[in-house]
Amino acid sequence: MFIFGRSGGGTVGLDIGSHSIKVVQLTGSSKSLTLSSYAIQELSPGTIVDGEVVNREHLIDTVHDVVRQAGVKSGSKNINSAVSGRSVIVRRIPMEKMSEQDARQAIQWEAETHIPFRIDEVSLDFKIINPEISPGQMEVLLVAAKKEVVDLHRGILQGAGLKPSIIELEQFSLQRAYQHAYKPSGDECVTILNIGAEVTNMVVVRNGLPSFNRDLSIGGSRFVEALQRTLGLEYEVALGVLKGNVPDGISSDEVHTAIGRVIEELSTSIRRSFITYQASGENARIDKMYISGGCSLMPGLASILSEQHGLPVEHFQPFRNITIPEDVISDSEVDSMSAILAVCVGLALRGYEPSMVDINILEEPEGKKRKASGAPKEVKSTALLTVLCVIPYLALIAGGIIAYKDYQDLKDHEVEVNEEIEVIEEQISQLGIQMDQQAEASRLSAAVDRKLQQILELSLRQKYSVYVVEYLCRAIYPEAIIPGSRIDKGIYLTSLMLLPTEVYITGVAKTWGDIIEFQRDVAEIMPDGRTPLFTLDDYGQIYTLASEATRTGSRRYNFEMMIEVNPFALSSLVGEFASDSGVLMEAVEESENTEESPDNAGEES
Repeated sequence: MFIFGRSGGGTVGLDIGSHSIKVVQLTGSSKSLTLSSYAIQELSPGTIVDGEVVNREHLIDTVHDVVRQAGVKSGSKNINSAVSGRSVIVRRIPMEKMSEQDARQAIQWEAETHIPFRIDEVSLDFKIINPEISPGQMEVLLVAAKKEVVDLHRGILQGAGLKPSIIELEQFSLQRAYQHAYKPSGDECVTILNIGAEVTNMVVVRNGLPSFNRDLSIGGSRFVEALQRTLGLEYEVALGVLKGNVPDGISSDEVHTAIGRVIEELSTSIRRSFITYQASGENARIDKMYISGGCSLMPGLASILSEQHGLPVEHFQPFRNITIPEDVISDSEVDSMSAILAVCVGLALRGYEPSMVDINILEEPEGKKRKASGAPKEVKSTALLTVLCVIPYLALIAGGIIAYKDYQDLKDHEVEVNEEIEVIEEQISQLGIQMDQQAEASRLSAAVDRKLQQILELSLRQKYSVYVVEYLCRAIYPEAIIPGSRIDKGIYLTSLMLLPTEVYITGVAKTWGDIIEFQRDVAEIMPDGRTPLFTLDDYGQIYTLASEATRTGSRRYNFEMMIEVNPFALSSLVGEFASDSGVLMEAVEESENTEESPDNAGEES
């Protein structure tokens, strides 16, 4: 509970949110306004769920307490409040040019073609915003809200001992606060986001009028859930993070990572709303974005939204041009209170700041009807004449009833179609998010492939010499793969020099034919079954050959040759040599043990 200020008369703005109740009272004149008091009180969890009032008694008691603590007198008639949500429709429509009095009579018929609800289920109000858009035509701002929503709101205020005078829209309150605080030029076009606990109010303001408004179904509760789930925070701690109170041990990067997915969903909804706004025929470029609401205090949110949408983003300051006494709000708290009380300030300004969107959807309760004056004159007629006069009227009434029933069926079908459209738009939004995720997954997959290729090339460089020597051994010992096995060899290597793409060898052969056979075996080595590992120009290539006699009288041939090596022929063996080398080492050890055994000493000698 926050309670500050002094009691006194003035205009009161009352904001009933799903998380807390806020009250602001302004006094003075339109040229010199002062914040005389304000109060904030949080609701118990579950009081309002998904826009539906679950605990009506607690809500009424809380409204009564917070208004009393703000110094507002019981029974005050200067109470301005607001509603929002899908039960409220705003349209800019053309009408035949007429006076406001005549338009108030005709608006009931005009509204039927522009709202998806039955006309007897809504409270209507309008404002002529352009008296002549073309010859004989004017533009009207039409607002319709379901009566059940307006009646519920009125009942809560009356239950708290208040007499509401005005119920308007939260988006219009934000616009009024913006006009008073910033005094914008006529051609400036801005977006205001009020990020509440359950819903984000979005309004695009241009030329002092709402060019576009929408309620986005993403609010602070989604951010709190993300912080609790990712960082394991308690509810109150996570709520404090949204207000800028980051606990020790948690960095800003961790906070941004935890809420990154929710911010992306919010940005996607904003981006789609901008597309809808442009598609409606508005060609104005949006110059700036302002953010308000308790969740707008989240560290780094403004910079993230600015980066994602390419717009300057600032925190909304509704108290500009309003005097704030130090004992009401201290200088250190002005920024945080400005975010939380933005809607309240706009509502309280209704009594001082005339606006082109001064809409009031609060209708007079039924029962206050004028009494008909005068009595009808008696008319003498026969019974037959009376019947003859009544029959045509009865026929007209019956036809009217049938036509009205058909009309209501069409309106019901229209409501169903609009609901289906909303569902499809939500599905499109989710598909867009999934496509973005799929693109990110493809990018990561390509990066993994590049890393694997680098690992393969590194592995080839590391095992290159091992593989080359191994396959040269296989060419020298074609009947055994275990070096050290005692077989009748016809050729021996005396030296080997390994280069990146060549191998230089020298050796001794019993016959010239052993050299040719060795060359053939080398040329036929294909580790992957397709690509030769070694390349020789031909079997009779140039090499140095020298013949000399041995101690036994036989002859031998000394030779040297250069062999080209294709490293890519070893690609298929990367990852397999480890297992093969394990088998190879076991066989070598077994051979060495056999040679050292005393049982074989005689045979060895």
